[in-house]
Amino acid sequence: MKKNYEIRLSKGAVRDLKKMEPALRDFMYNRISEIAEDPYKNKELFGLFKELRSQHNKFRGVEYRVIYYIDEEGRLIIIALMGTRENIYDELANISTNLKTS
Repeated sequence: MKKNYEIRLSKGAVRDLKKMEPALRDFMYNRISEIAEDPYKNKELFGLFKELRSQHNKFRGVEYRVIYYIDEEGRLIIIALMGTRENIYDELANISTNLKTS
């Protein structure tokens, strides 16, 4: 099946992947590739992050999120962050705070 979108990883997403154990990293790569096939099937975030979407994943009983942006004009999916559900939204909030103060 031909993928309609190209996937690109942000520096933060690359950093997040490098921290993961190999089995989890492979699982996340497989899940990321699914986004390219139908990027609009995952939940939109709201408020300050309404341009982003969140793919929900479960690996060995732990919930993970892949946060991404769709660039429709360039046919790109930009993976912004990935990590556990409990930490990912705090990380997004920190990024938002840093953007406001810079």
